[in-house]
Amino acid sequence: MSLMDPGSVRKFTATPPRAPNRLSYPLIDRWSAALNTSFAAALAKVELRRPAGLPQHERKRWAELAARATPGNIFAQDWFMEPALRHCGREWSLRLAVVRQASGEWLGALPLVMRPAIGRVPVPALHGWHAADQFLGTPLVLPGAEKAFWQALLARLDRKPGVALGLCCGPMPVNDPVTLALASLCAEQGRIMHVSDSFTRPARLASSQPDPLAMGKLDTRLDALEARLASDLGPVRLVLHDSGESCDPWVAAFLALERAGWKDQAGSALAWDSANSALFREVIRHGHSSGTVRLASLTAGETIVAMTSWFVTGGHAYGYKLAFDEAYRSAAPGQLLMRHVARTLDGEPPVLFDTCTARDAPADPLWPDRRAFGTFAVAIGSPARRRLFDGLMRAKIGATGKPEQMA
Repeated sequence: MSLMDPGSVRKFTATPPRAPNRLSYPLIDRWSAALNTSFAAALAKVELRRPAGLPQHERKRWAELAARATPGNIFAQDWFMEPALRHCGREWSLRLAVVRQASGEWLGALPLVMRPAIGRVPVPALHGWHAADQFLGTPLVLPGAEKAFWQALLARLDRKPGVALGLCCGPMPVNDPVTLALASLCAEQGRIMHVSDSFTRPARLASSQPDPLAMGKLDTRLDALEARLASDLGPVRLVLHDSGESCDPWVAAFLALERAGWKDQAGSALAWDSANSALFREVIRHGHSSGTVRLASLTAGETIVAMTSWFVTGGHAYGYKLAFDEAYRSAAPGQLLMRHVARTLDGEPPVLFDTCTARDAPADPLWPDRRAFGTFAVAIGSPARRRLFDGLMRAKIGATGKPEQMA
């Protein structure tokens, strides 16, 4: 029995559409929706699979889920997550949690790994896994199935928690439907949703406009720096690399530019880690061919002074990688490039642009908004195990003065 209309490619639903002119009873409607979610979760099947060697028909179902999933996390898409797991997933306990319908279709997927602590709290827990260059930890879930996904997954972990006392996922946007569904379910089930970490980073909402005064000051400064760069090297221009041409020269130039700068000295350049560089090459190639990734270079004369990439899909955009020539650091080539990127976005359909910069990065007039994220932990297992987990989390988080719970 399938809970999904095979002809639908957009919306998960477990009930038929409401008949026209039906009287609405809010209390009954809420009870019906909760019962419907429970029914959907009860029919769902949860598997913890080794990511390597998924059969071809399962890879197809993963791709179908990605094509229909909510657009809140491009890093969880199958074409990004599968190579991330293949290149960077080294932990022996790593599993891909798959929540599927009775028909076999995937409702959601989340890589999980066992770790001995949550931050500084010495409590064994299953953690949502993502590679270092995946800047979100939100599960990949079918629209409308967010609560059914969490309900099925938590029920499975309650029955078979192993040595884990909790489930920890993040970072997730606090206002994402998947996050809100987890908070709602925790409230219904009496689970505490602990906030083990939180931060913000610069972003630009689809409807946002920059502060004219702040942008005026920034433009005055950047105009002077760009004029100086042009005087030294030649005309400054933005080069956008067309998806019809090979991206390999851009990738090679980017890796070389990054390694020539401070990241090489810090040992954090992509070229230092074969797994990270292989992941970078693979996702850039796929994203470039599919039109999902944008590749840009800022040149002054014949010199490339900065390069960057970002993803665009489903009304969302995500900054990815940026490198600049250290020889021209005083001219702020990275910021000059990002101003050109912001102006490019102005000429396209509005999107929510998440810069994916460092946590709590300072305000930037180019990206005038802040996006809030949290890492959330909930207890799993028997009532006694849940009380133990909640007590440990309260004792540690409460002592630090950080937020204790969301639900």
